Amino acid sequence: MKFFALMLAPLCMTTCVFVFAGVLDPMAVDLGVSVGVAGQLQSIFTIACAIFGPILAILTGRQRRKALLATTLIAMAILNAASALISDFTSLAVIRFITGAVGSMALPMASTIAIILVGPERRARALALVYAGVSLAFMTGIPLGSVVGEAFGWQASFWLAAGLCAFGFVMVLGFVPQVETPPAPPKGAFAAVLRWPTTGYLLVTLCAFAAIFAAIGYIGPVVTQLTGLTGQGVGAIQMLSGVGSFLGLTLGARLVESKAKAPLIYLFATIFVAQGVFAYALIAQLSGKAGLMAVIAAMLVGSTSLFGTAPIVQTRMADAAGQAATLAFALNGSMVYLGQGVGVMLGGMVLAAYGLEYVSTAGMVLAGLGVLLALALRVSRSRQDLVAS
Repeated sequence: MKFFALMLAPLCMTTCVFVFAGVLDPMAVDLGVSVGVAGQLQSIFTIACAIFGPILAILTGRQRRKALLATTLIAMAILNAASALISDFTSLAVIRFITGAVGSMALPMASTIAIILVGPERRARALALVYAGVSLAFMTGIPLGSVVGEAFGWQASFWLAAGLCAFGFVMVLGFVPQVETPPAPPKGAFAAVLRWPTTGYLLVTLCAFAAIFAAIGYIGPVVTQLTGLTGQGVGAIQMLSGVGSFLGLTLGARLVESKAKAPLIYLFATIFVAQGVFAYALIAQLSGKAGLMAVIAAMLVGSTSLFGTAPIVQTRMADAAGQAATLAFALNGSMVYLGQGVGVMLGGMVLAAYGLEYVSTAGMVLAGLGVLLALALRVSRSRQDLVAS
């Protein structure tokens, strides 16, 4: 149960970010803004995570891990409840920013506790289990947000997120054991974490999430345009992303354990293909069965490839960071959230300039950059292997 409780932290966090993604249209109407502007509430949240994650990791370095994780979850519950009570865009944007800042420690704290609880040989699987919470969010929390939001109003989506965070708080208190507080990061740890190739892996996370979320951030309008589905239908499609993410986490852990060569290159290539499917379907104005098949293929392939990168990046960063592991995880968590925010922001810019049909073309460009980045990292690893031999 302890790993299930840890898994709830990223489940709660990811649900909080995208819980209203399926009801953007009615939410935008009530707030008096466009769909693109309403979508930026996701970016505001994730950018706050990216900014405050590393800062809080440093400031809370000597705090008990379990207590910090529990505090994060109950604060998120309170702030999501506050979001449900707000009816104007500006106030909601402020609360979303604060929630993102507070919640930025959920993923790094859960990851740190997980690797303390297991030996080095089981790190990849432990980290994959924690990241499975993100998968569960796409399979349960986010689709439920779409369903309850359509049935009871978009405010109900935030109440759902608040309840989920409260449940996570109770589970962490009840089942996560106390762990030894890691030693403070050594002097110069921040500079050490920001050296190549560690920076390359941080950029891998950023590019991968940004490429996917250029379209996923607007999944409600995208699915409706391609399939005619709304509400529960959109929720069902969102669940496919969760299925793909489970497959990806399993794949990524096995790639780490088998010491596969150049896995990131292939994963970015398939992300590019998935975004290309979305782009073709939207530009060609597919509908009905053809539109549905395109959505299913793009969601499954894209999410599998995206989450396949996570165990690879996390494991290599844990090996390299040593005593600065919490800081490294916080920075990588920042890239997860910053990538989501950048993707949603770029998608919104393309939507405003060219229309919904072209949102995923931004994802294709980012995936292409990811392939080049993965090639550079592969060259670096090859040189290190030659030196070591």
